[in-house]
Amino acid sequence: MVTPLVWTARGAIVAGFVALLATAAWWAILFPGVMLNTGLGLGQALPCVASDSSICTLAMSLCGGHHLFGIRRYTPQLFWVGTMALSLGILLSSLPAQRPQPVREGRGR
Repeated sequence: MVTPLVWTARGAIVAGFVALLATAAWWAILFPGVMLNTGLGLGQALPCVASDSSICTLAMSLCGGHHLFGIRRYTPQLFWVGTMALSLGILLSSLPAQRPQPVREGRGR
């Protein structure tokens, strides 16, 4: 029998992985073009996955290139939601599983 805690942990882990994969795809669609059109290096662009720093915002604003699916902006909120969901799932899965205790019937007199 799988407890609700286990289901919650598994769901959070799956949701976290999906969000982080979507984040990686979103960044990978946008930032190679930003780097090509603005001269931004990989070392400067990689932190933009998790940060909405001024250099990231400026580079996206200055990029005049056309990107796949017309994506022109990236925001790191999805990265942080995925990180929190994955962390929560890992934390919940590390808790000891509590199994339901059998109900003991008292003796009637």
